[in-house]
Amino acid sequence: MQLNEYPKAIADLQTEILHIDQQLRSARESVAFCLNNIDRAIAFDQILKNDSQRKAKRTELMESDADYIKASNELKRLEDLRGELDIDMQLLRNTFSLLKLERREAIASMELQAAA
Repeated sequence: MQLNEYPKAIADLQTEILHIDQQLRSARESVAFCLNNIDRAIAFDQILKNDSQRKAKRTELMESDADYIKASNELKRLEDLRGELDIDMQLLRNTFSLLKLERREAIASMELQAAA
């Protein structure tokens, strides 16, 4: 990749990260919605007498609720993807900075040779 192509590549990756962030917000809302439904079901279950029974029932419902499992897995996938994109972004920025420094060094060397 040429030095002048890096700003566009960085902007494209930032746009991709923005889209992932939007999907992450949606996935978090889905997980929260599922958890609210589970908590609502527990709140109205008169068979449950104490907090330990409620916690056990909550865990049981979380493990068996297909919507919650799907939303939770999607959230984890998006979080992993976001992490990978962050690594790619940092590598791209570092490479760009390194190339700029190398270019400056080459210019300084040429100026030094011209002055001598």
